[in-house]
Amino acid sequence: MDREGAKRRVVRALSFHADYRCQNTGVCCSSGWEIAIETPIELLLKQRLRTGTPALPNGADGFALMTDPPANCTSAFRLDDSGTCWFRDKERGDCALHRTLGQKSLASACRQFPRVAVLEPAQVSVSLSHYCPTAAGLLFREATEFGLVEDPPAFPSDWPIEGLEASGGYSPLLRPGVLLGFDGLRAFENSSVAVLSGTSGVRTALDQIESAVHRIRGWTPAQGLVPAFVASSFRQASTDPIHRRAVTDPRPLLLASIPKEAANLPPLPAFTGSVPEIRPDIDIALRRYLAARLIGGWILFQADDLATVIAYLRVCLDSVFFFASAHEGAGAAVDRWREAIRAADLWLLHHCDPELIAANLR
Repeated sequence: MDREGAKRRVVRALSFHADYRCQNTGVCCSSGWEIAIETPIELLLKQRLRTGTPALPNGADGFALMTDPPANCTSAFRLDDSGTCWFRDKERGDCALHRTLGQKSLASACRQFPRVAVLEPAQVSVSLSHYCPTAAGLLFREATEFGLVEDPPAFPSDWPIEGLEASGGYSPLLRPGVLLGFDGLRAFENSSVAVLSGTSGVRTALDQIESAVHRIRGWTPAQGLVPAFVASSFRQASTDPIHRRAVTDPRPLLLASIPKEAANLPPLPAFTGSVPEIRPDIDIALRRYLAARLIGGWILFQADDLATVIAYLRVCLDSVFFFASAHEGAGAAVDRWREAIRAADLWLLHHCDPELIAANLR
């Protein structure tokens, strides 16, 4: 998407993400990831670094040829022995390139993380990966109400946002072969976030959304416009539990959704099937988390049915329960749940292929 296209589109995000600002925790550049550099950026950097400006903590030799580079790239940032980007200044706790050469010196992956976005014809939906500790912390702030906001300060419309490009394609499907429409998508997102930001517990809220989806999937032209039918379906949705069950083991889906080329992933803990106590402050964080996996979620466009979207949200919640129960009793409750959410997003958004997740949930 070019800058003019970005300026014409409204940016929407969740209110608790609206003031996100990088705090230089360094997770994105110390996780051992191979960070590809677009060729124009690489050439610019090498030209600037040949002049001796800036002085860098590890020197200027911070590039490594990739064996299977993405389009428009040949190299990645070199990693040191600890798996940290060569250009991270550990003493100062920031990126030496960003600090001395500015944002335009960064690879696209560095500029975008932890943003997760979908680019639609009339708007850009932006969420965050909570593997980023700063983003995860936003889920646990005291304010209880949340909703969708337009043009949030954290995501200006002239920022070169990248993500799933859906501006030239069809809207999501409400069931196979039937389009939800972008107006229907807005109604679905708005209604789902309203349910999640209400007073119901996270499990009840998810059951209510699933009840609405069950009705939405039965839409026919005789029932009028889709957006109005979506809103009506949410008003009539049941809050009775749909799934009276224990936590489902997310490991089979996670492992089946890893790309073939992935290597050296951390082992998953054992599945216990238990759920640690969910205090009210934890519950609101979990509801915010589900809203964040829906808004800007690629699953809406990669699924062929809203039922698959619900299945994905249940996997997201079960993954958090899974990681939280693996460390039950260790440390403060907020810290344990925050780390569980970080682990869930590490797998769901970074280790797994989103198309494989969608395919495996159908």
